Amino acid sequence: MTIQSLITKQYTIIDAYAGTVYATDLLRTADVLVVIENERPIGILTASDLAMKRHQVVVDCLGQWPSVTSNESVSSVLTRMKATGATALPVTCKGSFYGIIKQIDLLTHLHIDHEKQRAALLAAAHDLRSPIASITMLGTILKADPALHKHQELIAKLAESCDYAQVLIQDILNTERSPTEKLVLTTENIDQLVEECTTSLSEQLDSKQLTLSKQLYSNLHVKVDRHKLKRAINNMLSNSIKFSHPGGTITLSTRAAPGDRVFLVVRDNGIGIPKHMRERIFDKFTKARRPGTAGEPTTGLGLYLTKTIVESHGGTIEMESDGETGTSFIVSLPA
Repeated sequence: MTIQSLITKQYTIIDAYAGTVYATDLLRTADVLVVIENERPIGILTASDLAMKRHQVVVDCLGQWPSVTSNESVSSVLTRMKATGATALPVTCKGSFYGIIKQIDLLTHLHIDHEKQRAALLAAAHDLRSPIASITMLGTILKADPALHKHQELIAKLAESCDYAQVLIQDILNTERSPTEKLVLTTENIDQLVEECTTSLSEQLDSKQLTLSKQLYSNLHVKVDRHKLKRAINNMLSNSIKFSHPGGTITLSTRAAPGDRVFLVVRDNGIGIPKHMRERIFDKFTKARRPGTAGEPTTGLGLYLTKTIVESHGGTIEMESDGETGTSFIVSLPA
């Protein structure tokens, strides 16, 4: 999208040779002024310009702000503003002054646009749950029909696809709802909370003949939203299970850390994360994804959601991997 519809054409003007005291008064109600010389705009003036150049006349205080054209994209103009430190830039059209583009207007537009997309995504994900559930039920009926015995492989593929769709839908719902949901904080023993998370994973561990080693020695308490933090821990454990070879080992540990914090570490000896994927592993809908060692699909949302949850608790999460002999996720939380 271009900046065309966001350009401010109603603005406050000031003569180039007016005094800076007058300009300061105008900037109490206007965040940017258009400077005029011989009835022609020659630049813009902001409060930061006056602060940086303490002169008596407006024209001597003008900053060297680059102009942008009315057909430039929102993202390119924001990039220009970030590079120059500008909060507003002059806009030209066919070589002539056209108006002002303000950073606050661009950011507000992006926020509103993001909220619209988020609402649409939530609605679509929610509406898809029922038809996917119906397809799953039909697959179960077909699987029980002796006449369709020779098609069991196709029916199994149908069930597998539905299972993945349900996981993806739930991940989308969790991801989009999580930032706006209030934390329901309770005081929890971190070792006990982690222990609870392991009980629901026994089937996944057994299916790949994985050994789970628990070293829960912190005996510290944390103030957390237990439902959300358990979701984050389960995401990390499921990720390790997915990318471990059959017969591998996953180590889950807690320990006290400096600064009244606690470390939670999930370590596996699986296939690791290649170097080119590491920087984007926590991105939303990340492209740094691949099937698990048994062909398990990934949604690209699990680690993004985990990072969001951990950071909402005042924590941090880091990943370590040599790309060959496993991966470690290290979570630090205030104790």
